[in-house]
Amino acid sequence: MKIVAKNGSDFRPVEGDFSTTTLVELTPSASLNRVPSNVVFLIDASSSMGGNKWSMVKQAVGELVDSLKDDDRVAVILFHSSSKEVFPLASLAANRAQMKEAILKLDNPSGVTNLDQGLKTAYAAFEARSSADKVKRVNHVILLTDGFPTDDQGYRIEKTDKYESIVRNHENITLTGVGIGSADDYDSSFISKLSELGRGSYYHANDLEKFKEGLKMEMAKLQSSVVGELTLKFTNVSARMMRIARVAPELVIYDLPGNQKSFEIRTGSMTKDLTTFVVQTNCQGSGTAGTEIPLFHLEADYDGSLTEKVEIKVRTTDKETDLGQIDPDVLRAMQALQVHLNGEQIQQSLAKGDKEKATRLIANTTQIASNLGQEKVTRALTRLAADIKTGKSVSDELATIKDEAKKTRLLMR
Repeated sequence: MKIVAKNGSDFRPVEGDFSTTTLVELTPSASLNRVPSNVVFLIDASSSMGGNKWSMVKQAVGELVDSLKDDDRVAVILFHSSSKEVFPLASLAANRAQMKEAILKLDNPSGVTNLDQGLKTAYAAFEARSSADKVKRVNHVILLTDGFPTDDQGYRIEKTDKYESIVRNHENITLTGVGIGSADDYDSSFISKLSELGRGSYYHANDLEKFKEGLKMEMAKLQSSVVGELTLKFTNVSARMMRIARVAPELVIYDLPGNQKSFEIRTGSMTKDLTTFVVQTNCQGSGTAGTEIPLFHLEADYDGSLTEKVEIKVRTTDKETDLGQIDPDVLRAMQALQVHLNGEQIQQSLAKGDKEKATRLIANTTQIASNLGQEKVTRALTRLAADIKTGKSVSDELATIKDEAKKTRLLMR
């Protein structure tokens, strides 16, 4: 595994606070083989999932089971008023036909949306595996839902901390959320947040083709995984950590561990593609030009093997020409991250009724997304601006922006 790190600029002013953006690129060796997967399909089977949605889910999940390899394992779990393990985590080599039959015979949806029980049952499926099973795998949950978490009476649960805590506490298992149907019917902000905490993808599937497209993209990533668990190891941290985000192949923002001198960030599986991170730090100047200021040391653990350790530092300067330099690759990564962050701010502004601020943010984000060549994001932002003016629902466009802004795979090449 090759690790390369470069700053947006290797220079900073001699005094005061200064923020530095570091781009970290990890390239796997061609000799790394595919890692098999443990995949749990966690399917919302509440009453709102009936009709065409249910037929669509059964058809798509059945096709995905067909597309996985014999050495992969799959489980199918439903959640409604309670939860039910339709099929335990089992090898496809011996169980593919029986699993497809079980999917086709799934009971019709009924009841409320007990996501709490569903998540607990899904994670328990991984824990049920024998401790003698030492094969390193990609452990992944795919959550399919069309609604909000509800209580026993069917009323929406507004406070989502307990769900977020369940996902956050399972660092070795990633989670992708798929919101099915109109985003007016489910909380896209909540589902995308769970996906971010689970270091996975998020898909807004408001029609059959988008639904299948999203799940096929998930399968393609699983089939190309060469590392089951990638962990970034930070040591000798001298600067203040401001943000750590993966920007390729998809964008995920990680929780910061606080002001520590050393810590680890578990980032999930890794495909054969380039994996790229942005690390933003803040440091103090030395007061003298030409001084090297250390920021942190970094190495990566990939399934128990370590990369070389790299040292990140900047040099103080009093020359304006030095401070005007910026690496184009780092700038592009920062812009991709900014599109994602602006999407969050747009949603927050609209939730507060501040349409003027939202409109300004949309104009700024449209320009950035256009410069990056993010055509789907640019179109969604344009439609969003028009919908705000006419007073239409903006839920679907916001969900599409959240979905598409995370797909940065092609931007970092």
